Formats: sequence, C-alpha cells, structure tokens
Amino acid sequence: MKEGFRQSMAWLHTWTGLVVGWVLFFVFLTGTAGYVQIELTRWMQPEQALQSNVLVSEKEQVDKAYAYLMHHPEAQTAERWGINLQTNQRGADAFAVNWSLPPKEEGQRGKYQKEVLDVSSGQPISEQIKPRETGGGFTLYRMHYALHYIPYDWGIRIVGICTMFMFVAIISGIITHKKIFKDFFTFRPAKGQRSWLDAHNVISVIALPFYIMITYSGLIFFANAYMPLGVPIVYGAGEKNTDRYYAELYPSFRNNDHAIASPNMGEIKQQFVPIQPLLASVQQQWGGTDKVSQVNFYPDQGKTPAKIEFYQTGSDTIARKRTSLSFDLYTGQKIVQEKSNEDKAPMVFGTTVLGLHEGLFASPFVRILYVLTGLLGTAMIATGLVLWTVKRRPKQLKSNRMSFGHALVERLNIAMIAGLPLAIAVYFWANRLIPSDFASRANWEVHCLYITLLLSFVYALSRPIVRAWIEILAFAALAYLLLPILNFITTDRHLVVSLRHQDFALASIDLGFIFLGVIFAWASYRVWSKRDSILKPVVKKAKKPRVAQTDDVTEIPRSEELS
Repeated sequence: MKEGFRQSMAWLHTWTGLVVGWVLFFVFLTGTAGYVQIELTRWMQPEQALQSNVLVSEKEQVDKAYAYLMHHPEAQTAERWGINLQTNQRGADAFAVNWSLPPKEEGQRGKYQKEVLDVSSGQPISEQIKPRETGGGFTLYRMHYALHYIPYDWGIRIVGICTMFMFVAIISGIITHKKIFKDFFTFRPAKGQRSWLDAHNVISVIALPFYIMITYSGLIFFANAYMPLGVPIVYGAGEKNTDRYYAELYPSFRNNDHAIASPNMGEIKQQFVPIQPLLASVQQQWGGTDKVSQVNFYPDQGKTPAKIEFYQTGSDTIARKRTSLSFDLYTGQKIVQEKSNEDKAPMVFGTTVLGLHEGLFASPFVRILYVLTGLLGTAMIATGLVLWTVKRRPKQLKSNRMSFGHALVERLNIAMIAGLPLAIAVYFWANRLIPSDFASRANWEVHCLYITLLLSFVYALSRPIVRAWIEILAFAALAYLLLPILNFITTDRHLVVSLRHQDFALASIDLGFIFLGVIFAWASYRVWSKRDSILKPVVKKAKKPRVAQTDDVTEIPRSEELS
C-alpha cells in the first residue's frame, strides 16, 4: 500500500507537470524578468539619465514643483495637485507634477494630467529627450500572471489553474522522491535518462523553499478571483456590497460618495500654509531626508478636510506598506489619520506573503538571489519536460515510429525551452531597432516576441529534433551575446559608459545578457556533442562472465567448469 501511494504520487507528479509545464515555463521565465523590471525598463529607455549619487534635495524639488503648479494655467482650474520627488530609491518616479481637473459629468473622474520636469531647472522636459515608448520590463512582468492577447480575467485564471497544478506537482514530487535530499548530492553525467533525473532532483532541492513560497504566494495574489464566492457570501452580491468590503478593508483609501464640488486651486492657493515647515516636520518624524516620495494637495471636499499629504514608500520592508502624514492645508495642524487595518494579523500575513513574492524589499544582493532562484525554477521545469521525453524516447525509437503525442511534446519542448528565451531576446532587439517615432512601437516590441515564439515552433516542426535544439539554442546565444554590441552601436548608454559612471544597475543588464548568451552557447554545444547518441536506440550489451585473475592463472567461472 505504501509503495502504491508513492507510485500514485509519481504518476500525479509526472502528468500535472507535463500538462501545464509549458505555461509554467513561460510564467517562471517572464516572472524572473519581473525582478529586474525597473532595470530592464531603464535599459529599454536609453534616453533616461544615468543614475547619480548626487541628488537635488527634497526642499529644492518641492520648491520648484510648487512654483510650477502655482503658475501653470491649467493647474489653476484643478481640484487636486500632486508632486513626485526624485529619490535614490529603486524604482522611484521621475521628478514630476500632476493634477486632476474637475469631472465634466457627475459620477465620472476628471482628466488627469502629468508633466515631467527637469530636476535642475524645474521646467518641463522637451519632447526631444523624452524616453521612447516601450513595454519595458513591466510588460514581461505582467505576462507572467496575465499572459497576453487574451482578456485579463481569463489570463489570471489560466495562470491560477496552472499554478495550482505546479503546487500539486511540487508536493507530489517531494513524496515521490523519498531519497530526494540524498540524491541532491548525486549527479551522474553522460548517463542519459539518469543524468536528466539527477539534474532535475538537484535543481528542485537547491531552492525548494523558494518554489513553495513563490507558488503559494502567487495563489494568494488573486485569491478573490480564484474563490469569488467569499465576499458575496459575507457582504452580499452586487457592486455596492463589494465596495463596502474594500472600504472596510482599506478605510484610509475609501472614497467619499457625498463629497461636494471642491473649489479650484486658483481660487484658494493664496490661503495655503507654507509648505517648507511641514516638509521639515515630516523629515524630522521620519528620521532624515530622502524619505518623502510624493506630496498631494486636496482642497475642501465636504466631509473630507482640506489637507496636504506626504507619502513615504516602505520599500525596505517585506510587507507592502505605504505610510503617510497629513496636515491641514490652511492651518498646518497635523491631522490624526483614521485607524488602518494594516497592523491586524490577516493583513500583516497577506502583505508579507505578497511582499515575499514581489521582492520589492530586496537589496541588490538579495535581488540577485531572487533572479538566480527564478532561473533555477525555470530550469527545474525545463529538465522535467525534457526528462519526460528522454524516458520514453527509447521505446519510441525501438518501434521505429514516433507517436504523434511524443513528437508533439518533443517539438513543444524545443519551441518553449529554446524558443522563448530567443523570443525575449528579440523583444530587446526590437526595442533598439524599431524607430523611436514609430506608431505603437511598444505593441510591436511584444508582437516581435510572439512572432519569434511562433516561428520557433514552426522551425521545430520543420527540422530534425536534434538539429532544431542545436540551432535555436545557438540563435538564442548569438542574440544575447550581440545585444551589448547592439546597445553600443545604437545608444550612448552602453556597458562602457554605465561602468565608467558606476551605474551598476544599468550595467548589470548588459552583463546579464552576456551571462545568458554563454549559458545558451554551452547548452547548444552540449547537444551538438551528444548528437550521435540522442536519437539512437539503446542497445544493451550482454554481460560477460566475470573472470578472476591470480597472477598468470585464470580462474574459470564455476558454471563453465561444471559444463
């Protein structure tokens, strides 16, 4: 019975992994890119300035942005102002101002306007030096949970189902491999199926806690979408009851449905309290400068008092938490904020799990670990998919006819495991080669990715299996190795410049491309070196009788002596 249970788990592990393996490979690889999405976006927008350790102080930025809002004609008619400060935090917004105009009709939102400013002069950045339109790293990150070309709700549910299958595959894999930790220290190269199984075991165990965490937390992200009856059962069906749920969950962010029309900024700006003393008070309470990321101005809106809010993003903590301080816009008196649910156990658990999944808190070293473990997870799925074909290939070759199902899995493996990395490399090539003023260039970057993925599948169908592996892996290696050279030719933000200015975040992208190129070149070479034995039937050699030798006398085995 015990052995029967393990065999059942082995069957479950094999088929849950295979059925959704290609989607999971896509999710893991694009999700890993999401851990450096900010750096990838900076690479894909070479018009952005290099990072500098010298920043304009918060006081100067606030003064320049405030002066711009005070004199901009359209901002005078706005019902809200906002200032985004440039900080040295990873992923900080550009120095910019924004405002919201009054809605034209009741129940609608007013037009939102944003203007990026030069941090030195406080004037709008000219169109000539604005960053090019691009999907950036965020597009790859979004693909890993919403896919592409299909409705958002469908995408997150498809990925959710596949994620649940992966969770089952991980648990059943742990049960199946009773010597999994012992096998972690065992790798037997050049042994065919045995080598692939060893590689799969080693990669699976080396970051097993990460795989469990990332899979479970991925399910938590869209818990309400995967279990849609929870909120209606407690709060009732309908949009109003759903709004009531979110209002109780996030009381500080709920909207005031009975707010009256607010005066425009031009009418009341002379009554505003001086902003610099408030900024100094916020800096003192938050323990120094470089803490404020955003400032918002709200005039009187009925039950909501006129206020100025200073926001700080707690990116150095695991839990996703945003703190703020509010002051009366006319008197400068501190406003006691409404009690939040953020410190309650369920919210702490939820934000901590989601924070672990996103890794926003991570230092550069921890972020590198996130990327490496993400790549290991991708390799775990890849080795599992290849192992399925390697295990069954001898039987297929022995019959001299490969079944349709097995041949399809072989080709899908090539198209996804080798073709998807190539397609992502083409995505970066498209960013450099598509003209900056090309219409819908961000969409065409993504189109190039999926066109390459489709062509990889067609190529895998039209070429012999081994040659398709070798050639697509070689194409991927060349694509990544040549990306830094393409960057050198087409921009002035290449590897030499980023290293010279010590912008290591930007330089890490070019170095990462070189690293991936070397990995794919090695993989292509390994397949090429084994090309003669991959698709040949396994011939078992007959065992020779054991002969024991003592000096010059040969002992005859007892079985032959008796004959």
